[in-house]
Amino acid sequence: MSFWSTEFMNDRRNDWLKALVLFEYRVGDAWYKAKINTKRIVGNTVEVIVSLPRVSTGSQTITAVRIIDVKGKQCGYQETKVVRATNQGVLVKFEFPIYEKEVEQ
Repeated sequence: MSFWSTEFMNDRRNDWLKALVLFEYRVGDAWYKAKINTKRIVGNTVEVIVSLPRVSTGSQTITAVRIIDVKGKQCGYQETKVVRATNQGVLVKFEFPIYEKEVEQ
């Protein structure tokens, strides 16, 4: 049995959805804004799909992604290595499950 009500947990997911306002990615030493395509709640998961627009011609290596919240603070960061070819686009799907862990009996 859960401690938190379903309504409370749904409200927290909505809070997260509203708080995640800017997604950025790094190429070289510079950070660039990603385009948020979709923000939604699927079951108990906050799901955000973003596209990473091209910032120059030729191949590029994306070395990190980060998320900025409504207060302008970095709330998430991860290094990565995504090499994209000249004509290749990049979509990133973020999934953040928010749920109460049931007590193990």
